[in-house]
Amino acid sequence: MTKRRLKKQVKLGIAILSITIIMLSSITLIKNLQPSNVESDGKYVMDSILEPITPVTNLTENTNFIKPYTSDKVGINKYFYDMNATSEQQEKSLIYYENTYLQNSGVVYSSEEEFDVVSVYDGTILDIKQDELLNTIVYVSHNSSLTTIYYGLKDVSVKVNDTISQGTVLGKSNTNKFCSNANSMLFEVNFDGKVINPENFYKMDINELN
Repeated sequence: MTKRRLKKQVKLGIAILSITIIMLSSITLIKNLQPSNVESDGKYVMDSILEPITPVTNLTENTNFIKPYTSDKVGINKYFYDMNATSEQQEKSLIYYENTYLQNSGVVYSSEEEFDVVSVYDGTILDIKQDELLNTIVYVSHNSSLTTIYYGLKDVSVKVNDTISQGTVLGKSNTNKFCSNANSMLFEVNFDGKVINPENFYKMDINELN
């Protein structure tokens, strides 16, 4: 049987073709690895390995309290009872109910119009109770030491264990037996087991009450 060999010209052609294919493949690979975009500051970004970056906004925590209402028509009906206050001031801090004068443990706010009652700071709804005298009472826990209490509400819009933010509407003002005004609420601040004057509380910082 006669053996046949490829001619030298054919061998040379196959070798050149193989080299050409290898070179073309290398060039294509190199191009794919080249940066596809150039940022204005001269840094290169490879689209194939970097994801778009969303700028992060620095969040500043508000550490101040707000009052438990937003209407500018709300005013103080009864003040916090302070043992060290003058007789005149103490008189404005007594709640009269069933022929008895009671020392006010918070501040009674009232208005000629119905108003929203809001949370003074971020927190968790600790409890909601019903009381014959005080109507609906909402307890908000802000930390292990600080609780704010909102007495005499109606149309309560939160539930126990809800996480709320500052300014969340808890309910609306109501007619209460402890206040002659038709639209009122009693606000109390309890810190470390003791009540403090809400009007002083608004000037404090949450970091002071941890």
